[in-house]
Amino acid sequence: MRNQEDKNFWGIPYGTEISTEALVKDLWDPTTDEILTPKSFLGLGWGINLHAVGKKIGLVR
Repeated sequence: MRNQEDKNFWGIPYGTEISTEALVKDLWDPTTDEILTPKSFLGLGWGINLHAVGKKIGLVR
């Protein structure tokens, strides 16, 4: 998880922010190597960090 301030409902993270920055962070977060990250953008569950996926398969340094 990113930090202790992450919001969750019965252990499932949720995002309440509606902004372009939150959407981009859900899809492309170079600050972590986790593939599944808690949602920042509006929604429930985890998002797929495409930066981490690209790094794992060698497309991103």
